[in-house]
Amino acid sequence: MGTRSNIAYKKPSGEVVVMYCHYDGYPEYNGKILYNHYNHQQKAIALVDNGYQSGLQKTIIESNEKRVHEELPQTFSSAHAWLVDVCEGIDIEWVYMFDHNEWKVAEVKYIKLPSGDWGNQELHEEDFTPLWAYFTKHNIAVGDQS
Repeated sequence: MGTRSNIAYKKPSGEVVVMYCHYDGYPEYNGKILYNHYNHQQKAIALVDNGYQSGLQKTIIESNEKRVHEELPQTFSSAHAWLVDVCEGIDIEWVYMFDHNEWKVAEVKYIKLPSGDWGNQELHEEDFTPLWAYFTKHNIAVGDQS
C-alpha cells in the first residue's frame, strides 16, 4: 500500500497545478527528494507538469522509468479549490506545494465524523509549513542521501 501524495505548484495567477504520486509520500522520502532535487521553480514546474509518478526519484527521467501511468496533472482555479478536492476523498495523505520559491508541506488528517464514517479534516493554505521548517521541527536530516 502506498503513502499517496499530491505535489503542486502555484502559478502567479493563483491557479494550482497538481500531480499525483502513489508511493512514499511522507516528508522523510518525497519531501527530501523535492527539497534536495527539485528545489527550484523550473525544476518544480517540470516535475509537476510531467504528471503522475509511481514514486519520486532524483531525476524526472529516473522517475518516469518506474511509473505505471502517464496521467497529466490537474489544474485548479486556486489552492482552496485543490484542497477542497483533496479533502473530499481519503486517498491523499501528504500535500506539497511549491510557492514563493520554496516547498511547503501539509498532512491530510483523518477524523471520525459524527455519522461514524471517516473523513478528512479541512485543509487550508495556512496549514502548510515550509518544508525546511518541517524538517527542523522533526529533526530530519536533509542531506543528499535521498
